Amino acid sequence: MSEYSKGMKKSFKPKKMLVLAGIILLSAGCGYRLRSSKGELPHGIQSLGIPTFRNLTTQYKIEQILSGAVLREFALRTQIPVNSSSTGVDSVLEGEIKNVSSTPVTFGTQTIGSQTFGSTFMITVQMSVKMKRLSDSSIIWENDNFTFREQYVLNANIKDFFAEENPALDRLARQFAASLASTVLDRSTP
Repeated sequence: MSEYSKGMKKSFKPKKMLVLAGIILLSAGCGYRLRSSKGELPHGIQSLGIPTFRNLTTQYKIEQILSGAVLREFALRTQIPVNSSSTGVDSVLEGEIKNVSSTPVTFGTQTIGSQTFGSTFMITVQMSVKMKRLSDSSIIWENDNFTFREQYVLNANIKDFFAEENPALDRLARQFAASLASTVLDRSTP
């Protein structure tokens, strides 16, 4: 190996490190940053209660599924105590489940008599949600028409039948809770 190539190797490494350090410094100052998944509630709120949502529908236990998902999401995304009580807290997040519907989206090939059955369904849940500060009963955040949808496939084979509606509700609850937490934590005002 020649003296020139040995010198190139020695000087190349520090130059490479210098260029890399310069790129890191420049990109750090350009305004881009990773956003934390932790959120903040308005000033003065040190605890949050999320009681079980009120179910105005005939869908069995949907209030427990949705309330549980919201409780878990806020517990993960805030740095304050979150519980299922509406007393002994600074703020309360209340919800009402107003409507649940399941509508066929696509129809299968299985026909019994003169009827063709749906094979893919869309479950839609409409809710009203509000967060209020208990010290002065002020509304911090409110949405009277929070609507979420999730598709599920109905297995037409009776031997292999598996009810897909409950897993679809679980997926919908997780998505709803994540969206609700993001919306409340990003838009709530003191």
